[in-house]
Amino acid sequence: MKKITLCLLFTLSIFAAYGQEITLIDFGATSTLGNWNNVNDPGTLNSFTNLIDDDGVTTGEVLTLTDIFGPFASSTGTQTPDGGLPFPDTATRDSYYGDDATEPTGGFTLSGLEAGKYYSFTIFASRESVDPLDNREALYTITGDGAAQTATLDARENTANVATILNVQPNIDGEITILVQKGSANDNSDGFYYIGAIEMTKTDDILSNKKFGINGTVSVFPNPSSESQFVKINLNLNTAARVKMDVYDVTGKLVKTLLNEEKSAGSFVQTWDRSNVASGLYILKIDADGRNQNSKLILK
Repeated sequence: MKKITLCLLFTLSIFAAYGQEITLIDFGATSTLGNWNNVNDPGTLNSFTNLIDDDGVTTGEVLTLTDIFGPFASSTGTQTPDGGLPFPDTATRDSYYGDDATEPTGGFTLSGLEAGKYYSFTIFASRESVDPLDNREALYTITGDGAAQTATLDARENTANVATILNVQPNIDGEITILVQKGSANDNSDGFYYIGAIEMTKTDDILSNKKFGINGTVSVFPNPSSESQFVKINLNLNTAARVKMDVYDVTGKLVKTLLNEEKSAGSFVQTWDRSNVASGLYILKIDADGRNQNSKLILK
């Protein structure tokens, strides 16, 4: 019994170290398959979506439209997003939008959030076929228990950039609000602004920019992995770095080191042959010059 208890405690500590719950939200008319939350009604006040996490588990969290956007979703975003983003083309090709004349602001309330937890947000938006000198910057303001935090993103011809806001705790009612409007650099004559997709990460501890992720983007395919013998890890580095990729099981045992070498800035794919690895839940840990990012891998 003592041995089992110690093993259980160790397993729980591993999940605490790597623990995070990710929720993926796609705003627009085109639905994204898999464990995504598709939000497709930009013009009905108080319309809501009961959220699931990226494992398909109901979270008890609800996203409610509290400030309407334009009546229809824009469908002119990129269909070729950077492969390192956590957003597929079905999530990047459309978005909610507003403008000065009709809806100068739009927004949501997230409710049912867990007290004491930290919520971090990666936001994407894209608008193609616009004048290259036409800035369509959006200002995102996220407010919970404490001062509001802001970030900006220019949607013009965007395929790879994101806005990031870290460590927002819910207020006493378990809520966080998200307000979207044009940014100060937006010089479009109509003031168009956009929001296309969000990756929301819930953690027990504060995330720093260094702790939150590598200086770049990472995606894993397929995940979950069932019939495929090979798992492909796409890493897009903003700057050159020494990269180490390790796979751990849920007890914290190192299963395999996939990579440990210097890499130049840019995109590359690391392939893992998982044919001799048992089905189950694993943790992929990537370290790039001390910046860490952890991802769950599900092998079936």
